[in-house]
Amino acid sequence: MAVNENYSDIASGNGHGSLSALHPIHEAAMRIADLGLNRSKAKTRDLVALLLSHGARAWRSNQPEANIHLHVASRSGRAPVHIRIR
Repeated sequence: MAVNENYSDIASGNGHGSLSALHPIHEAAMRIADLGLNRSKAKTRDLVALLLSHGARAWRSNQPEANIHLHVASRSGRAPVHIRIR
């Protein structure tokens, strides 16, 4: 997760405000606010995240297929586990 540069107490090590600064909902709100401010740092971060996720997806698509063999017994006769892997 990216560190929010709007908070100065993260760098100072103040543990009280650092938890709220790294909260996922707060981070999403700050990213939405960055869209309105048109900051180039946020655009650069988004580009790097896009390139990293694209590389990770390409790596996963080149991996060999995995086979799963699962034996599950149920007294009611219904399947207790439903798994869908794409």
